[in-house]
Amino acid sequence: MSELFVDAGRDWIAERRAVGRTISTSTQQAYRADLASWARYLEAQTGGAPALGDLTGPVIKAALAEMNGAGLSAATRRRLLTTLRGLCRYLVLESRLASDPTASIQSPRAPGRLPVAFTDGQIAELLATAQAEDPQARPAAPLLDTAIVLILAAGGLRASEAAGLKLADYLRGEESSLRVLGKGRKTRVVPLDAGVAEQIDLYLPWRAEQVAAEPEEGPLLVRPGGRALTRDTISYRVNRLYARAGIPKPDGEAAHALRHTYAVSMVDLGVPISEVQQLLGHESIATTGIYLKASASHLRAAAAAPSAARLLASTPATRPEQ
Repeated sequence: MSELFVDAGRDWIAERRAVGRTISTSTQQAYRADLASWARYLEAQTGGAPALGDLTGPVIKAALAEMNGAGLSAATRRRLLTTLRGLCRYLVLESRLASDPTASIQSPRAPGRLPVAFTDGQIAELLATAQAEDPQARPAAPLLDTAIVLILAAGGLRASEAAGLKLADYLRGEESSLRVLGKGRKTRVVPLDAGVAEQIDLYLPWRAEQVAAEPEEGPLLVRPGGRALTRDTISYRVNRLYARAGIPKPDGEAAHALRHTYAVSMVDLGVPISEVQQLLGHESIATTGIYLKASASHLRAAAAAPSAARLLASTPATRPEQ
């Protein structure tokens, strides 16, 4: 990556932390990945490693146009521009740029429609696929795959949140739930339908066989061999499930479509806006607003709303093939 983005990006992130901004490790990694993308696209415009003088409105707009031509979604381009805005504003404050070249650039507009969600039939097929051994996996881990699908589709977690779950974050009992550390390091509790909790309980003995010890701070989701799953490995496993189930891969991050399915399921049952916001961990209620149509019900009732939970309720609990 260009020295400009390595050095300036490091200083910008350090400055944000110094002034008291809470930035998780995953957020820092996301910033660096975004800046690496900018370095590549700007280099294509300038013919060499970008320097401060290359951060101009026309060059940035040309890079955004190339991103669009490469198929990057409006949401991805908007996120990338937000990251670059933050960096440029920092460089202006540090007197390394005379003015912010992103100030006059409009953010790419997202389409005015609900995010794509899966049908009940697709969720049923995905669950059935997860519960069957992957013939190409060495070794197969159907219990793990089932737990991943249910945590995402019946808990509404982001892939990064699922990867960050500790064993102690799975709160078992008559009303099982997950304690989730979300964006901004804010904690929320997500209730789980009894059928979903039962499937996670089936996963735990397999998990115990993979890890050498059982510390409560150990990860809840582990791959064969006991190593913690990352956001990327979760996305990889979900993509494999889509392919095996014959479900077209949705736009954007693979695992995020399951979170959308969770949200739309609650919308369809009329869960109140404040409860949807709480369960999804949205900072702004305006973000949640894209899912809403009506209001009714309570948090515990909302736990049974996701398609995955309703489908589990209609069939006996099954132990995936080993």
